Amino acid sequence: MRVRSVLCPSFEGDWGGMAMLAVAMLNWGRGRELLAATGSRKREHATLIVSGDKALGAFVALLLLATLPGPAWATDRVRLTAGNTANGTITEMSANEVTVELGSNKRTFPVNEIESVQFDSEPNPLTQGRVAVNAGRYSDALTILAKLDDEDLKRVEMAKDVEFFKALCAARLALAGEGSIADAGKKMSAFEKSSGTNYHYYAACETLGNLLLALHKPADAERYYSKLADAPWPDFKLRAGVLLGQALATQKQFGKAAAKFEEVLAMKATGKEADAFKATALLGKAGAFSALGKADEAGKLIDEIIAKAEPEDSELHAKAYNIQGNSLKAAGKKKEALLAFLRVDLLYPRHPEQHAEALANLATLWTELDKPERAAQALSTLKEKYPSSPWATK
Repeated sequence: MRVRSVLCPSFEGDWGGMAMLAVAMLNWGRGRELLAATGSRKREHATLIVSGDKALGAFVALLLLATLPGPAWATDRVRLTAGNTANGTITEMSANEVTVELGSNKRTFPVNEIESVQFDSEPNPLTQGRVAVNAGRYSDALTILAKLDDEDLKRVEMAKDVEFFKALCAARLALAGEGSIADAGKKMSAFEKSSGTNYHYYAACETLGNLLLALHKPADAERYYSKLADAPWPDFKLRAGVLLGQALATQKQFGKAAAKFEEVLAMKATGKEADAFKATALLGKAGAFSALGKADEAGKLIDEIIAKAEPEDSELHAKAYNIQGNSLKAAGKKKEALLAFLRVDLLYPRHPEQHAEALANLATLWTELDKPERAAQALSTLKEKYPSSPWATK
């Protein structure tokens, strides 16, 4: 068998060219069929070993075609909550769904199943900023995204991602006591008004509601939570129901709040996320009962929640102990209430909103229990750690 080497140009990154080469090898005359392809895609040339065995050459060429990866051109990537990724070109987008095309294959994904979207040829700071946002590193994300100029963003969708992430970071930081809630609200409001067909739309509505609630504008918050409730998926409706109940409770409409939380508990939705929303709704119902003077019923619900909560669900525990503290305080049991709020202060300080609430109540209770030094300490910690929190200005 006669074997010889042939040099051909490298097809680094050009899988279409490699495919054409393989087809050409199939049609090569006798004695010139492909036996194997060796070399590195990163080298300047690749060496082809040519054989006189036509059948073997044809087999190896077909094998080369079969093992070629998909198209090497850059694509948009839609990462799903299930863990897989859909690659292709995003051709349609709305508040409810994103459509991806790859060749003749067209797939549409509901927004509640999308974890993130990465765009073809997007600048690195956008990719890195998105990762930082998803990791909860909001200050880092803002620093990274600040490196981008308008000319870096070649598509409207890229610019919208940057606008949304900047507003979201500002909101999350402000709600944690770092920055102006009003300024963050203006940024997110600007995004929401111009982005009704963007896949971040419902997240923007929820965030605006949270900011308005923190600004003591619960009626305005309800308007945005109601938009979230209009989403077509049960998990979004559960989330919206909880938020609407909390807005009603903030307006001291405790009877309506308890009824809204009961609606959430009655929804036919299952799964880990649904269970989490229902646990929060049960907490809200306990808080409403406490405010309505139904301390015993509230206490039973809180005990049930704490007993069933997973140990790692620290935020749920923090919320439960704050509600327990408020219920006990309303019943005139100041020392018992103090212990509930101390649990939040000592065990769950990494949840800013809950920690700020606990500190504010501790300052009040220590004062009422004639412990001015402890009261001053709690108040000082509150204003130092969460200067923008509504609890620090009450």
